[in-house]
Amino acid sequence: MNHAQHVLGLVLVAACGSTVPAQVVTIGDHQVEIATAGAGAATVVFEAGLGSDWTPWDQVASEVAAHARVFAYSRPGYGASDPATPPRDPARIVLELRALLADEGYAPPYLLVGHSMGGTYMELFAKAYPDEVVGVVLVDPRPRDFLATCEAAALDQCGIPDALLVTQPPAVIAEYRAFAAATAQIEAAGPFGDYPVRVLTATEHPVSPAREALWESMLGSLAAEADDGAQVIVRGAGHYIQLDRPDVVVDTILELLP
Repeated sequence: MNHAQHVLGLVLVAACGSTVPAQVVTIGDHQVEIATAGAGAATVVFEAGLGSDWTPWDQVASEVAAHARVFAYSRPGYGASDPATPPRDPARIVLELRALLADEGYAPPYLLVGHSMGGTYMELFAKAYPDEVVGVVLVDPRPRDFLATCEAAALDQCGIPDALLVTQPPAVIAEYRAFAAATAQIEAAGPFGDYPVRVLTATEHPVSPAREALWESMLGSLAAEADDGAQVIVRGAGHYIQLDRPDVVVDTILELLP
């Protein structure tokens, strides 16, 4: 994975023989690809990073489905879902996800799992609707203020260059540009609620040591925001921890199941 792909998980990862069954459902006047399995009192909800459909979660979701109900999906503009329509800011994405869960009959409580920028979406979900959440697992999430903090520290490889961004699919461009709203939206939502939060942190990104250290430090600060928060350093794993070390992700999820 090159730097641009790492910046916000900008890579489509195809599953080789999905084990969680997927289908396309119609919600209102648009279609959404979902993948569901398992049973249990709580639903483990998976949110992918920028540029990915649901399939990077397949192995983790299939293992968790032996213990709980799982729900993964492809956001508009990815996989078999219909194209995205603006706005694509975090609050809109959380609103769409909650509506999708309700329409498909998946009531709270939820254990939220998000990767990269999808982790930031799940952070907002958890803070905005704490009564619906029993736990949060953030998998190498994109810190909401990372771009500004990285640039203020005069580091390189802080974001996706415009010249590269404009070559990406419309959904990627729209989400990346709208991510700037994350800080204000999360601050308005308030703090984490009374549930455990685990922040899994990769150590093998294609960046400088200073840039790596900033990423790890900011994810540690995110974990510290929760009363029951912990950062889990996953040595030797790249940005897609769910692919490099699915065992760590599965174990963390199962530890938080009610």
